Amino acid sequence: MKITFVLEWENAILSELERTSELLTQIHLQSNIQQQAQFELLILHNSEQVSEEFISDFLRNVLDEKNLPEMEETRVLDVKDAHYFQLKNEGVRHAKGETVIILDSDIIPQAGWLEALLNAHQKYPEAIIAGATHIDYSDFMGKCFSLAWFFPAPSDRSDMESANLIFSNNFICKKQLLIDNPYPKMAEGVTRGADTLLWKDLERKGVKLFICHQAKASHPAPNGWEHFFNRALAEGRDDYLRLFERDFQVGNPEFRFFKIYLLRSKNTIVRILKNRAKVNLSLWQVPFATITMLTYYLFYLIGGIITKATPRYAKVSWQI
Repeated sequence: MKITFVLEWENAILSELERTSELLTQIHLQSNIQQQAQFELLILHNSEQVSEEFISDFLRNVLDEKNLPEMEETRVLDVKDAHYFQLKNEGVRHAKGETVIILDSDIIPQAGWLEALLNAHQKYPEAIIAGATHIDYSDFMGKCFSLAWFFPAPSDRSDMESANLIFSNNFICKKQLLIDNPYPKMAEGVTRGADTLLWKDLERKGVKLFICHQAKASHPAPNGWEHFFNRALAEGRDDYLRLFERDFQVGNPEFRFFKIYLLRSKNTIVRILKNRAKVNLSLWQVPFATITMLTYYLFYLIGGIITKATPRYAKVSWQI
C-alpha cells in the first residue's frame, strides 16, 4: 500500500516555522517505522507566497539537522493562485498513493499519531478518520484559544468517536473518495468553511466520519496580534456568509449571526472558568484570558457587520 502525505504550505507562512519543522520531523520518524506501507510526501504551495526553492531548502535542512531518513518520494508542487482548500484538492489529484493523509503545515502530531490513524483506517477503510486536534497551550495565547475557540479542549481519551464534523488539518481516507468529492468552491472572498460544506454532502451520501482520539496533534493559536484580529474578522465574515449557503440558510441571517456571537461570548466565560485547570491557566489569569477572547469575538461580530454593510470590501480583506 502506498500512502501520500498531502501537505499544504500556506499555514506555515502564518505560523512559526518551528512548528513545520517539528511536523516534518514527526511524519518522517513515524512513517519510517511503518513497514506495511510506502510513503510519499507531496507539498503544495503557491509561488506568489513562497518559492519552491525555499521549501526544498527548508526540508533539506530539517532532514540534515535531525539526521532523518528520507521518504521513498518527496515532491513540491506549485499551484499558482491557489489557497488552502485549493491546495488540498490539487494535492489529492496529484497524489500517487491510493490512500492520502491530509495535513496542515502548522500541526504537530504526537507520538503514536500515525500508527493510530493507520489502524483506524484499516478498521474503517471507507470512512474518513480524523486525528484529535487541540490547541497548543504552552503559552498564554494558546491557553486562551484552547479554552474558548472552536477546537475541543485537550483530553486523555483514546477511543473512536463517530462525528458529523471534523477538522481538515489531519485526516486519512482513500484518495478516490476525495477525487470524487473535492472541497467545494466557496462564495467569493470566503477563506474557510469549504470542509463544513463537504462533510454535509458526504453525510448525505452515507460516508462515515470518525475522530480517532488516540491520534493526537496540536494546532497553534493565532500568531501575534495582527493575525489575532485578521482571523477574528475573517471568521466573522465567513460565518456570516455561510448562513446564505444551501445547507445553512436561515430566514433571518443577521439575527442568527448575532445569536451565534452571543452564544460564543457566553461559552467563552463558562469554558474558561470550567476548564482552566486542563491547560494550567492560573486563577489570576482568568480575567485576562476572558477579556482576550471576548475581544476576539467582538471583532468576530464586527467582521460580520462589515460584511453585511460593505460586502465588496469584506470579500477582498482579511485573507487567511
